[in-house]
Amino acid sequence: MQAFSLRSRLVLVATLVLVIALGLVGLALDAANTRGAVSSLQARMESYIYLVLAAMEVGGDGQLAVDGEFSDPRLTQPASGVYVRVSGAGGDWSSLSSLGMQWPDLPQAPPGRMSFHEPLQAGDVFTLQYGVGWQLADGRIEPFTVSVLVEEGELLQQTSAFRLGLWRSLVAAGGILVIAQIVIFFFGFRPLRRVAGDVARIESGRAARLDGRYPKELEPLVRNVNRLLETEKSNQARIRNALDSLAHSLKTPLAVIQAGLPMHGGEAEASMQSAVDEMSRLVATRLERAGSTARRTLAEPIDVQPQLQRILDSLQKVYSHKMIEAGIKLQPGLKFYGEQRDFLELAGNLLDNAFKYGAGKVRVTAGVLDPAAPRPGLWMQVEDDGPGIDESQWDRLTERGSRGDEQAEGHGLGLAIVMELVTAYAGEVSIAHSDLGGAMIKLTIPAS
Repeated sequence: MQAFSLRSRLVLVATLVLVIALGLVGLALDAANTRGAVSSLQARMESYIYLVLAAMEVGGDGQLAVDGEFSDPRLTQPASGVYVRVSGAGGDWSSLSSLGMQWPDLPQAPPGRMSFHEPLQAGDVFTLQYGVGWQLADGRIEPFTVSVLVEEGELLQQTSAFRLGLWRSLVAAGGILVIAQIVIFFFGFRPLRRVAGDVARIESGRAARLDGRYPKELEPLVRNVNRLLETEKSNQARIRNALDSLAHSLKTPLAVIQAGLPMHGGEAEASMQSAVDEMSRLVATRLERAGSTARRTLAEPIDVQPQLQRILDSLQKVYSHKMIEAGIKLQPGLKFYGEQRDFLELAGNLLDNAFKYGAGKVRVTAGVLDPAAPRPGLWMQVEDDGPGIDESQWDRLTERGSRGDEQAEGHGLGLAIVMELVTAYAGEVSIAHSDLGGAMIKLTIPAS
């Protein structure tokens, strides 16, 4: 499963934080608006109390009388949602709006005391009570309680409208901010996408270094990548030059020893000559194996078809007396993402063995592995119609680290070199019988 890109992760996290932040802001604003609406409702309920007190009269005998003509029609309209009641020893009075209403059992409020109660559950009412002490002509104080009840819908209607507008606004603002941050991330990550594209071109061999203008934050990265590529190329050249120098240095004393052997004669000449030949062979082999490790990680790809044709043309001349019929079947546009000399070593050794031990037919087939990768791999198999390789030798010949000089005659040292190179590319080599009648050796080199 492919991981999320850095931009996708940032957009996802920023969107999540934005949603949480806007949600908390919305809840805070909604709570503040509700508290403000409750405070405003309480102030209006107090105004109803003062309005009733202004219209209230108490006779000398303590009887209550209230002029029911109010400027606010909600006190005179039945079931308006606003209800007022005055109760005391001198009688009770209720506003016309409470006509047919069953008043709840409310306690009497002490004179001068005002108490406000919010609904405890859905369907309850807001209650405001104010205690009044009315002084009669004989000096007695007659207590009355003015109660104002307002239905909960009075507040819900107001807060619901605000809440709907609030969340619509927050959703719209959130959408605009999400789009804005996507645009910001798109342009902000544009240089990184360009660097990634340039690195992909280097991986595919279409470029040798990172070129172009980049933001100053990326300049150290670009500079160090280019320095790493140049250092790798320089080290590769230095190692190969050192190996070439070592080879030339060893060839001269070995040639001198070999030239001087006939002058000594005797029985030791044959054994010493054999030792010198073996030493020359081992030096050449070890230098070749050591040179195979001095490869560039991001080497330019090479076309497989012309390289194979070049090898086959050379082998056709070397083994012209055998009249070998060679066939090639390749996937179109097949490339090898590695060093050219490594591919020549791989294909050259396999095809040389096939021409050497084949009776009259050689076939090479190759294709791509993981074509979607920046640097795809490849598989290649070489078949012949010779005597083949004994099955008892298959596992030992393909064992990693096997030494060519310890292997049996035929498919020996050449296959060992192939194993060394394929192992260096993290690949595998397998041996099987070919339908041509001989051996089939297949190598697979994974994408890098």
